[in-house]
Amino acid sequence: MPAPQRVSAPELVAAIRSIAERDGIDAVTMSAVAAAVGVRAPSLYKRAANRHELLRLAADDAASELGTEIAAIAASTDDPHAVLAGTAHALRALAARSPHVTTLLFCAPDPAINPTPELVAPIMANLLEAVSAIAPDDPLSAARTLTAWAYGFCMMEQNGGFRQGGDVDAAFERGLDSVLRGIRA
Repeated sequence: MPAPQRVSAPELVAAIRSIAERDGIDAVTMSAVAAAVGVRAPSLYKRAANRHELLRLAADDAASELGTEIAAIAASTDDPHAVLAGTAHALRALAARSPHVTTLLFCAPDPAINPTPELVAPIMANLLEAVSAIAPDDPLSAARTLTAWAYGFCMMEQNGGFRQGGDVDAAFERGLDSVLRGIRA
């Protein structure tokens, strides 16, 4: 009998994300992922006990991806405004690449799917540090405002919510500028 095929963690996560983006979060099942990586479903139990853990792997990967981008932005400038604008742009870029998986970062259908707190912590640290430089009295509320606006804009954009015409990129920039001015006020 041949030895079972081994699947690397990056291959597994890529398959999960591919299925989620192509067919939706509900299509991520143990059997669908196993078929995508060329193994039998029981082989996946070494990496994930259930479907929620598969989705958490995708959420963790997206959080890590976003965290890396935001850390690079924060390391490249001392300007908190640039860090916050860069954060919003990084989130928008992630949502454009992976709208379904991005949803897991903010609206996971089950708490067991939420990204690992240790992967979200660096994102929050960079965000709160930049916001604190602009709005030291209430940085958490300001960070939540920016995040909610940016995520909401991204989801409307991905779902075709901007049907009135006009330049959506310009609208994003105008909205971002308005939110950042509000945070500074």
